[in-house]
Amino acid sequence: MKWLNRISLSKRIIMHVALIELVTVIIGAMAVWYSMGFQDTIDTLVGQNIKKLQAAREMENALANQKGFVTYYFLDGDPKWLQELSHYRDTFRSWLETARKLEQDTAQAEMVEKIGSRYEEYIGGKDRVIELYQSGDREKGANLHWEVRSKFFDLNKLCQAYERLNEEKIYSLREEARQRASRMSSFVVIALIVSVVLGVFLAFLLIAQVIRPIRRLAAMAPEEEELDLPANEVTMLGSRVRGMMADMDRTRSELEQSQELLMHSEKMALVGKLATEVAHSIRSPMTSINMRLFSLQRSLELSDNQKEDFAVVAEEMRRLDNIVRNFLEFSRPPKLHKESIDISRVIDMTLELLEYRLKRHDVEVVREQSGEMLFVEADPELMKEVFVNIVVNACEAIGERGRIFIDESLCITGKGATVVRIKITDTGPGIPEELRHQILEPFHSTKAQGTGLGLFITARIVHEHGGELDLESPEGQGASFIVTLPAAEGEHNE
Repeated sequence: MKWLNRISLSKRIIMHVALIELVTVIIGAMAVWYSMGFQDTIDTLVGQNIKKLQAAREMENALANQKGFVTYYFLDGDPKWLQELSHYRDTFRSWLETARKLEQDTAQAEMVEKIGSRYEEYIGGKDRVIELYQSGDREKGANLHWEVRSKFFDLNKLCQAYERLNEEKIYSLREEARQRASRMSSFVVIALIVSVVLGVFLAFLLIAQVIRPIRRLAAMAPEEEELDLPANEVTMLGSRVRGMMADMDRTRSELEQSQELLMHSEKMALVGKLATEVAHSIRSPMTSINMRLFSLQRSLELSDNQKEDFAVVAEEMRRLDNIVRNFLEFSRPPKLHKESIDISRVIDMTLELLEYRLKRHDVEVVREQSGEMLFVEADPELMKEVFVNIVVNACEAIGERGRIFIDESLCITGKGATVVRIKITDTGPGIPEELRHQILEPFHSTKAQGTGLGLFITARIVHEHGGELDLESPEGQGASFIVTLPAAEGEHNE
């Protein structure tokens, strides 16, 4: 066994695996060979011999059914018996032709031809009997009828003999298939035993020369000194694993620090605190200002320029209120008040709310609706906020004179779920590729005075409703925000 010790560990493992694979391939090849042979036997058994056996039995039945019709005709002279006789003669000839077309051995072929010739003699005699009956010579017809009956019994014996030949052939094929299956089973058992033995030797080799050294290695403390490249594979593996363990410890420590920085960012904490304080300190005075502006606008007679000034002031107050609300929602997400709503109706209300802004930017809204009722379980106010944020961003991206396309449809996902899909596309310059992955992150804005929270809060509202917010922006072709929400269960989206 000294020669075995001189073989490297990798080569010994490869040898054992190769032997197991060889045994597996041999088993597979034998199984394929046996299945092909077994299929041939089944094809022969089912496709030929069973068909021949069926033909023999059908001929025997057809012959038996022909026996009494001439007698019935002799007794009452009803021509329907001759019609029945003609039907069963056709049946007999049909099955006789079927038997002739099938592959036969010498004995079977001779038997089929003999049946055919005897049958022609038999029906010839029968036809002569019928002619005598029809001509009125009933006595002579009756005498001939008894002679023909002997031919019937001879023919019936031939059909039975042909049936027995086919039964013996089928039995022989069954025995052959059983013997082949027995031989194949014996071979597979032997091959499985060999495979198990080889597997045991391989398992022993792996345990003795791989698993045990690795276990000892795991118990060792990391060493700092560098080792020369060893000749033994296991020792080399131990050196590499120790280095890997040290690298893993450093990487894990760095990841924990990064997670801690991300989770407890001072910027997030300060902004959250600021959002709460600003919301509670500023929102009440802003509400009072809005009410006074609304009251003045209704009570005063204003010129067109003054009305426009009032509209600008109201718009700026709305923008301030939006900033405050964004900070508040970022620090403390609102609770959902879900109900079954038609999402198209929410979009209608959004466009009515933004009618002045759209006219000011000279932006045309083009809607594509499938005609179906798009019901979802959602908070209508929060969904209105989602569409307001997306449409306002689209207006600001377009600048002046452009279009916003809103496509509303009902879709089926790859998993079979029904969803409502709202695609809002603008004709603006689009979003550069390097900024697309950041556009939905907090505090990232492409606008000089933006807070970077609008789209982040929009995406969070959609996700809280179990949906998805996706962005598509081909180069120079505008941007598309796609809102996908689960369709309401039990509603008829028709």
